[in-house]
This record gives sequence, structure tokens and C-alpha cells, in this order.
Amino acid sequence: MKKCCFLNISTFLLVWILITEPIFASLLIIDTKGYASGRLSSVSLERTFNNAYVGEVLLGYDSITFISFGNQPPNLVSNPWLFCFEKDRYKAIEKFIGNNVVLEFKTPKKNALLSCSATNELMAIYPVDENQTIEQAHFIGSIHTNDPEISSGVEFGRIVNVIENKDRFRNYFMTIQMGSGGSKFRHFIMDDPDLFDFAVKCLKMAARVKIHYSERFSMRNLFGLSSMSFVSEIEVVD
Repeated sequence: MKKCCFLNISTFLLVWILITEPIFASLLIIDTKGYASGRLSSVSLERTFNNAYVGEVLLGYDSITFISFGNQPPNLVSNPWLFCFEKDRYKAIEKFIGNNVVLEFKTPKKNALLSCSATNELMAIYPVDENQTIEQAHFIGSIHTNDPEISSGVEFGRIVNVIENKDRFRNYFMTIQMGSGGSKFRHFIMDDPDLFDFAVKCLKMAARVKIHYSERFSMRNLFGLSSMSFVSEIEVVD
């Protein structure tokens, strides 16, 4: 009887952990700002009673779906990538449809957009500047975590999404489109603010980059992830 009770308690605890880990992870990512890059594919009125509009961006170049690799907290990035905005910005945003754009966004949304299904509130939109020059083509940053290394490597692609988590843990999430285009994406994490700033510059110019990373076992497991790929260097490729 005691053995049966022990098994029931163990099963309950396992189920409770599996359910609460994603919830706990989402509570750690509330106050954010970030950038996304891709082709603006549509804008539409989603809620007529409060004039909430939603836009869709296909991340990177020539993407259709979202085949993702690497670990990242749930619901941070999707493809198409969705955002909310108010009616008075419709005409200014609609003119970008079909073009490659950079979006600046934040969470949480303002009260007027709470009924919008998208999580992110649009703050600014402007064209990708592929002709922009960059003074420093190779940035070597730091990895501050002491979590043990599992493996390391280099990934080639374009940075299409970066997010600054402004809560007490102050970390940065990054997604790249693998290769020169298509629907394969890989997720990374950074804990160096200067490396984050360099990643934003690369995103704004749609630069092809090499990402040097270290896969680390997640000791604290804050986001419900067993391991995370920490970025150590970003190198622009001609």
C-alpha cells in the first residue's frame, strides 16, 4: 500500500513539474523589447470593436513554415511572426507589404491591444538596409554562465529575431535563419549586452553571419530547458 501511494505521489509530482515548468518559464519573460526581420506579408483588422490590427512577417528570406532547432523558452518566436498595432498606424504600415522590413516591438502590450491575439506590440517599422556598412565585422563577446559545456560549434545564417528580457535575469534570446534562406531556424541565448547590440546591427542590415556558440547544460533550468546554446562570437560574412 505504501509503495502504491509512493508511486502515485511520484507520478503527481512528475505531471506537476511538466505542467508548471512552461508556466514558470513564461513568468520569467514578461517585460521585453526586441527586433524582428523579414517580409511583411499581411496586415488585417482582427477586432472591430476596439480597432486592433494584426500584422504578419515571414522571417528572413523565402521562408514559409517554421522548422526550429535548439532550445528556447516556449512561444517567443514563430513563423509567420505576429504583431499588434492600432488603426491610426494602418496606412503607414500597409505600404511596406511585400518588402523586407525591420520591426521593433515590446511586451506587454498596451491596454488598447489586450484583445489582439498576437503577443507583441509594434513600436516601429522601417526597411532593411542591406547597403549599410558596419565598422566592425567580427565581435567577440563573453559567456558569463558557469554552466558546464556539452559541445561547441559554428552556425551560418541570418539573424531574424533578437529579444531582450528586461526582468531580473537580464538575458537575450536570438533566432537565426539557417543558411541563405528557407524555413529552418535555430535558437540561441546571450548574456553579454554588447553582443546583443552587435546582433541587432546585423539584423537591421540582414547580414549573413557565422554564429560561434557553446552548448551548455542548464544547471538552474530557469526556462524549463535542459541545455541552451550560448553565443560567444558573431562574424559577418561577405
